[in-house]
Amino acid sequence: MIKEEILQAIQEIRDKRWDDEVAHSNEDALRRAFIETIAKRQDELGELARLVLSTSEIEFARWCA
Repeated sequence: MIKEEILQAIQEIRDKRWDDEVAHSNEDALRRAFIETIAKRQDELGELARLVLSTSEIEFARWCA
């Protein structure tokens, strides 16, 4: 993920701010994509990002967009 991709995603969130559900979903997608990018690193920061992403494997009802 590069800076331009992040800036584009932020603009898309701004453009959809009138639709809370879409803006929230886009925000969640940006954060996940960023963490996934960091998770590819082979250092401690990458390991920490992989741990954060591992919560997706915990089964519970997610009440969000």
